[in-house]
Parts: sequence; structure tokens; C-alpha cells
Amino acid sequence: MTNTSLNKIRLFAFCSGWGVPFNTAAPFPLKLETWLRMAEIPYEFVIANDPNKGPKGKSPWIEYGKVRMGDSSLIIEDLEKRFGVDFDAHLDAQQRALAVSIQRMLEEHFHQCFEHQLFFGKGGEERLQELANTMPIPLRWLVPIVLRRTFTTQLYARGMGRHAEEVIIAQGKSDLDALSVLLGDQPYFLGDKPSSIDACVFGFLGVSLYVAGDNPLYQYGASIENLMRYCERMRTRYFPETMSVLAPLFPNKTAADIRSTDEQPSSRRAVVA
Repeated sequence: MTNTSLNKIRLFAFCSGWGVPFNTAAPFPLKLETWLRMAEIPYEFVIANDPNKGPKGKSPWIEYGKVRMGDSSLIIEDLEKRFGVDFDAHLDAQQRALAVSIQRMLEEHFHQCFEHQLFFGKGGEERLQELANTMPIPLRWLVPIVLRRTFTTQLYARGMGRHAEEVIIAQGKSDLDALSVLLGDQPYFLGDKPSSIDACVFGFLGVSLYVAGDNPLYQYGASIENLMRYCERMRTRYFPETMSVLAPLFPNKTAADIRSTDEQPSSRRAVVA
């Protein structure tokens, strides 16, 4: 890691909720936080439930020094250069192309299935109210109405919202099946070593497979054993403070039972406020 004169990074992101054991229950913020922990770059996590305060009107965003930047991928690209981090140096051209394909599937397709089920699927009413309850009055009364309208418009414009719910769930399950096949029995998505795509994959699986309740899409993901073992491996290595929260498939196992024998949590941890 190269020296940098930047101040400690401040990561602004949505809060956690609905049983997810991480600082945030949103996929793009968890993707970025996972990458920061993989890179062992100190940061401060700041709950910001109003993305309009960010430079792109989206969550997450960061501040460091005089820089304010949004978009998780652009932030990671910038930090890779500033801190001299390259998790993909060992990958060949085909693996890099596969990583791009996985990222696009998750961020452009599965994200829509995830979002639909989060607020419109089974348990969605309760999850939306849980988010609204984190906000002051009168926002907690207005937010559910505004968010439903916003998500309905966005999902319809992108095409996913035009489908019947059973079609959306089936397409989300198909994405999860594809991830399971691509992972196989590897410890990480492109082999024995973590690469940058693992931050993206864990960002989406981490906020899906741990959602409380019996939503069919999230429960289906939690039933795919190699995906759940992957998530447990990732959080044992990068989020060890969350291991007191048991995973759905492994209520009687400890972290040591789940992680691979060659896995050990990093000796240095990113600083989180």
C-alpha cells in the first residue's frame, strides 16, 4: 500500500435492518465497505439514509480530504490508484472478463429482483416501515409513500417492474443459481485468492441471504449451501465482529466450523466508527 496524505475516509451509506448483520443492508454500500476491509484502509462508517446529500444522489459516497465522490465502482477505481491496491493482478484476461459479467449480472439485473422483493415482495411492507422508523417525524409518515412510488417508477422504467411477481422471483433465483455454478467448490469466485469481484458478490449476497423472514427469493439464496458457505467465509475473514449472528443454514455451527482451515481473519482491521 502506498503512502497517502489523505484524511481518514468517511463512508456514508444507508443503515442496516431486517436482520442483516452488517453496518448497512444495501448492496452497493456493503460492496464498498467490503473492499475497504479487504484493502485494510481505515475508514469511518456514517449512517446517511438520505442519498440526496451525496454528490450523485445515490448511496454510498465517501469524503476524504477535500474530495467527495459517489458511485461504488468509481470510488474503488480511485482508491485503487491512490492506495496502490490491485486485487486482480493475478487474474488472466478470461477471468477479468468473467468478473465483469458477474458484476453486470448482479448490479444491473439481480439488483432489480432484490429491490422488488425487498419492498414489494413478502415482508416488504414491514421492511419499508422499519426503514421509515429510523427517520424523524414527519418523514417516517411520508417516506413509505415516496419510496413505493419511486421504486415502482424505477423498476417499471427498467423493465423488471412490468413482470408478474413470480417471474421476478424466478429470474432472481436463476441469477443465484448461476452464481452457485460459477463458484463451485472454490473458496472465492475466481479461485483460491480473493479478487475485487468478491467485494461485489458479497455486497449483494450479504444483504440478501441474511434477510430475516420467509421471503422466497432470499430464502432460496440461503438454501444454496456453497453460496452460504462463501458468505460465512467472507464475513469470518472481513467482518469477524458479526459472527455472533448465526447464518440461516448453520444454527449449530461456530465460525471455526464454517471457514476453511486455511482461512484466518486478517490481523489488521479497518477502523469503523
